[in-house]
Amino acid sequence: MKFTFRTALLVHFILIFSVTSVLSSALNNEFTGQFEKTLVPNRENFERKVLKQVNPRAFSMLDGFEPGSHVTSSDLIHPQTGRSSVLTVLLEPEDEDPILFCDLNGDGKLSADERFVLKQEKEENPFLWNAVIPLASNKGFFETYPIFVRYFRSITYENMSANDRLVTQSTEVMARGIVDVNGSRVSVQYALAAGQSKVDPQKGWLGMDTNGDGEVDMDGLSPEAAQADSETVVFRVGSQYLSTKRADVSKNQIILRSHAAKDYKRAELEIGQVFPEFSFTDFDGKKRKFSEFRGKYVLLDIWGFWCPPCRKELPYIKESHRRFQDRNFEVVGLNTDTDFTLSSMKKALSENGMLWTNARVESVLDFIKINLRITAYPTTFLISPEGKILSMSRHERDEADLRGKDLLESLDEILPE
Repeated sequence: MKFTFRTALLVHFILIFSVTSVLSSALNNEFTGQFEKTLVPNRENFERKVLKQVNPRAFSMLDGFEPGSHVTSSDLIHPQTGRSSVLTVLLEPEDEDPILFCDLNGDGKLSADERFVLKQEKEENPFLWNAVIPLASNKGFFETYPIFVRYFRSITYENMSANDRLVTQSTEVMARGIVDVNGSRVSVQYALAAGQSKVDPQKGWLGMDTNGDGEVDMDGLSPEAAQADSETVVFRVGSQYLSTKRADVSKNQIILRSHAAKDYKRAELEIGQVFPEFSFTDFDGKKRKFSEFRGKYVLLDIWGFWCPPCRKELPYIKESHRRFQDRNFEVVGLNTDTDFTLSSMKKALSENGMLWTNARVESVLDFIKINLRITAYPTTFLISPEGKILSMSRHERDEADLRGKDLLESLDEILPE
């Protein structure tokens, strides 16, 4: 073919169009947003605090104090510094809702604008009360550092006296932002480390609103939350797969980028959905599949001897296995101990009377960390004979409770006679 000027001009325009299309496609794979000045507490990271009884006369000037009020006090952890430095007083007038006073500005005094009436968390539960405490920020982009405080009324913990009071408090805050993704506002949030004014989306907790309700569910089993371990975490938002490329507080800039579907490894866990299939090796060296247990109710327990709460649950799991085996029930454990030899683990299982099927850690560790993204232990699921999730209790969910003696009561109600 004769190479004419017209041909050269046509090739030139084709090349320009192709390059422009590639650049446009690359730009469309990134989405930019900004941070909000309001932080939110990460309720998944919390610590217990025991408030000790103090002389009521020392706080008789507090708004709401009445003769006969029970008064306890302690210092809460400030999420900005990580130090126990927030003077806190719990005031309980007789026949009135409890009141929490927190030294918001760190001046060592408690005033009327530092008073928070605790609200009952659920109408049917008189034992759980909470409040969000907006502590003052002494520097930086963000205006306040909130603490989520939950008061366990009439509940005692180890080594507590009858006059002590138990609360839990969030210890971490999340920097929240909004990103425009093809015309949709997507909420994102990232853990803000104590003593720092920056976030790292490849380390620590982060979340993304994947269902479009404007909120980010930071429950550890939610597909909207993840704890990154020096990795890029991909979320599914509708038919799109997104991760955070950059989150720079100093520049007030958030950049999300899109991914191919194959980059999304997470198994989304919801009540009523089929639990994902997985393979494992048991302690007899046999290759197994979870689908082998179809037709039975299965308590799937992700645990380890290294984990004190797991050991605390063990007597109840043993009793459930003994009591309900003849009611079409089985237990399957996914072990997470990495410091046992095969022989020592088999011995430990035998000595502890754990007669049910357990998966060896090396055969399920990637499944637990990458697909299920579980970071809290024990995590327990109740699976139906059809393989569907009936409950995935961990600490405060609305479905059947799978902890302690409540496990036995839940199973007795659910399993057929």
